[in-house]
Amino acid sequence: MKSTVEIIESLNYILVALHPERTELVKKFQNEIWDDESIQDEKLNEILSELAYDLDFYEPNEEWEMESINYYGDKHLEELIKLGMQKLEEYNKASLS
Repeated sequence: MKSTVEIIESLNYILVALHPERTELVKKFQNEIWDDESIQDEKLNEILSELAYDLDFYEPNEEWEMESINYYGDKHLEELIKLGMQKLEEYNKASLS
C-alpha cells in the first residue's frame, strides 16, 4: 500500500495533468485503490473508496458530459481531488496525534 503522502502526490499529478494524460491518471488511481486489499484502516479506506467512486463520473469530453447529469468536467474533478487531499491531510494529522 502506498503511504498517504504518496497518495496525495498521485492526486497532485492528476491536478496538474492535461487530457488525455489526466484521464489515464484518474483510471490508474482508481485501479490502485480498488485493487489494494492492504488498506486496513476503516477511515482511510472510506476516504479513498469514496474518492475513487466519485472519480468514475469524470468526463473530459464536454459533449459526453452533457449526456448525463451525473457526469462532470475538469473543474469539478479538481474540486473533488482537492477535497480528497484535504481529507487525507486531516487523516494524517489525526493519525499522528
